[in-house]
Amino acid sequence: MAESQTLQSLVQGLAAHGDRPAILAVGEGSGRRWSYAELQDMAMRLAAGLMERGVAPGEPVALLASNRPEWIVARLALIAVGALAVPLDDLITDADLARAIADSGCRRAFTTRGYVPRLEALDRELELFLLDDDGAAAGTRGWQNLLASQAAALPEVTPEDLAALFYTSGTTGPPKGVPLTHRNIMINLQVLREAGFLGPGDHVLLPLPLHHSYPFLAGLLLPLASGATIVLPAGMTGPEIVHALRAGRVTAMLGVPRLYEALAAGIEAKVAARGGLAGVAFRSLLALSIWLCRRFGLRVGRVLFRRLHAEFGPNLALLGCGGAWLDPEVEWKLKGLGWEVLTGYGLVETTSIATFNPRRRPRVGSAGLVMPGVELKIEAAEGKNAGEVLIRGPTVFSGYRNDPEANRAAFTEDGWFRSGDLGYLDAGGYLYITGRLKELIVLADGKNITPENVEAVYDDSPFIRELAVLEHKGALVALVVPDLEAIRAAGFGRVEDLIRVALAERSPGLPTFQRISGYAITREVLPRTRLGKCQRHALPAVYARARAGAGAPPAQTLTEADRALMASPEAQRLWDWLIARYPDKTLTLDTAPQLDLGVDSLAWLNLSLEMETSLGIGLTEEAIARVMTLRDLLREAASARPARPLPPGAGEAGGRQAALAAEQERWLEKTGPFLSAFGALLYAVNRLVVRTLFTLRVRDLENVPATGPFVIAANHLSDLDPSILFASLPWRQMRQIYWGGDVLRLFKGPVWRLVCRALRVFPVDERAAGPGLASGAAVLARGKSLVWFPEGWRSPTGELQPFRPGVGMLLKDFAGPVVPAYIRGTFEAMPRGRRVPRPRPIRVVFGRPLDTARLEAAGQGDTAPARIASALHDAVAALADPDAARNAP
Repeated sequence: MAESQTLQSLVQGLAAHGDRPAILAVGEGSGRRWSYAELQDMAMRLAAGLMERGVAPGEPVALLASNRPEWIVARLALIAVGALAVPLDDLITDADLARAIADSGCRRAFTTRGYVPRLEALDRELELFLLDDDGAAAGTRGWQNLLASQAAALPEVTPEDLAALFYTSGTTGPPKGVPLTHRNIMINLQVLREAGFLGPGDHVLLPLPLHHSYPFLAGLLLPLASGATIVLPAGMTGPEIVHALRAGRVTAMLGVPRLYEALAAGIEAKVAARGGLAGVAFRSLLALSIWLCRRFGLRVGRVLFRRLHAEFGPNLALLGCGGAWLDPEVEWKLKGLGWEVLTGYGLVETTSIATFNPRRRPRVGSAGLVMPGVELKIEAAEGKNAGEVLIRGPTVFSGYRNDPEANRAAFTEDGWFRSGDLGYLDAGGYLYITGRLKELIVLADGKNITPENVEAVYDDSPFIRELAVLEHKGALVALVVPDLEAIRAAGFGRVEDLIRVALAERSPGLPTFQRISGYAITREVLPRTRLGKCQRHALPAVYARARAGAGAPPAQTLTEADRALMASPEAQRLWDWLIARYPDKTLTLDTAPQLDLGVDSLAWLNLSLEMETSLGIGLTEEAIARVMTLRDLLREAASARPARPLPPGAGEAGGRQAALAAEQERWLEKTGPFLSAFGALLYAVNRLVVRTLFTLRVRDLENVPATGPFVIAANHLSDLDPSILFASLPWRQMRQIYWGGDVLRLFKGPVWRLVCRALRVFPVDERAAGPGLASGAAVLARGKSLVWFPEGWRSPTGELQPFRPGVGMLLKDFAGPVVPAYIRGTFEAMPRGRRVPRPRPIRVVFGRPLDTARLEAAGQGDTAPARIASALHDAVAALADPDAARNAP
């Protein structure tokens, strides 16, 4: 039946549903309601007006606007006329807009005022009809001025006539035109109607843009064909969606994976904010609900989480998902919370939907069963467990517009459409999509990488908001968008180190050829289509900008809170000073000092000192650690203590030490008899345990001077490293050695603080290293010795990491010997994340003492501290090779 019908019949039959609401546009007020009768009357009268204007069957007419009831009226009118509708993304670039208008041959367009300048700037004469102009003034281009007084006889349209020309989302290259016939669309629509997804009583929330084939078919045509009500939210923010769910009495929602991932994450975050007990109860109930659903098919989530449903939308029962693959874990969470979740698969080339999960027999993680009348098979792909999904049938398009080369690549000789997706069929005929063949990354060694699989491993970190992998100079690299709020909440300040460790920790979970060999951190939102698919062809440009240090957020309108902040004299003086200090940067309140200005812990040392001397603003290290954006810095400055005056002529190191020595002094004081005895006992116990469990062997201990001051600089693999060095050195040397310890991990409780005092461990905050460096300098100035881990953090991979420039600043004015040391075996015994060590052989080798002048001459970098750190890194690295260690200069 559907094969002999056209979409004209759908438009002409709308009035059969009478006064039932067809469209409900939900805004901050009461919204707008269009009945089926009103919708048909408007569409038919607009069709008559278009015919009077000369619009003929088959003529391409563009639609460029965001979702609104008028867009739907115009779209239905074009169907009635038999015109070829060309819906365009309302976020389209100027280049793609020009290409689409020229390729389609449009001479007319429905649009809104905001797009008029862009359309008029095209090298093409276009007649524009404004959807946001009610046409009250005669002679305007408002769409209502086109309305005829009554409907007119419609031209004949056949099932083989073109009804729509969609342009692909352009994930791998420029968008291509995809023409679909009335027959393509009607067959797909009829199958979905018969599947029973919607009925006359349903209210369907449509937050997706109608220019895409998936929401056009499943979110517009299917509800209208089923007599349901389409609910249009005011926007895509969380509050707007929730408001529409309630106000529109929504029973079903059409979405994409990213929307549902945000929904699940938002619910979990809201529960977490209520405290630990609420979180435990929620997770327990959710686990129970998911188990009952998986084991017995029971859906008890609506009962267990009835308060949640009342809050988000008491009528919402069905979540339809398409456009991309939905993570099964997210799907199970949503099902456990009490919603029915149905997924499908298709492309615009297959009229959007080729497979779907039936209501009574869904399989989580699958794309469902192939729809009736459509054929699907898997063509084996070399080196892959899955194969390319091939599709054939009456819903498949005939070929791209004006692109014979793309058509030759898109179809097999016997007419199967190559989807470009990798997948497999299970024994029940359910399709599982595993990747995108057309988005495979081919490395210099010929290895093929499926990016989604790699990304799923690497972006599994609470500190990473987005991640995408790409090929760069033959290697696999990643673009990372950090979650600054999560990093701030966790109390970390060194964003780059945190991201580096998060990535390194996840690398072992992948085969070696799938591990990234580099990354760049960016503030830019990664380029995606409106349905959430990554636009991979645009990633190289973002990566290049990130590597070059570009990509700071654009200026934005100040909020009331921002204006109040800027009214503070301290904040305004600091802002003016920052503008002058960074003349080549575009600063905004959202500028991140680390990511956008390159302010690492060493630079913070200099920056905070300059703020003290130039502005009289003194920030504590705790305050500096809280700074993620310049807005944060201004807030801290507005509430900061007055800076202590520095002695006349005090230099960078001396002045900083003078300002902070009092805060650190008690950790450097000489220990009394009790603490000294306690420290000796700890030393003896540690030495016995270490040498028993780990068969410790120490080499070239004679390279460590008998008396101080000297510095031992060692690699850092594990929490065991300090204990190993404690056990490696004799007590006569240990009595004069001080250590820097992580303030976040070692100085929280009274017992640990007592241990640190007895063992001469002083606090170092790697988020803002100023006081720690000052304490280290004071130790050396008093003739004592120091053990320092220049990497700052434990290595996540067991490999030597770059040394922080802070060690260079510490040693810059130190004339004594520096002893490189290399520890081997502690990573295998107790890597990051492991709490109980495993007995493993451990070796320590001490290199020949070096002086600072020699290190600075041998190193690389723009500053003396950077050159010292670089050369010291190389000296420690040389000790990893036993032969090199013995022959090292």
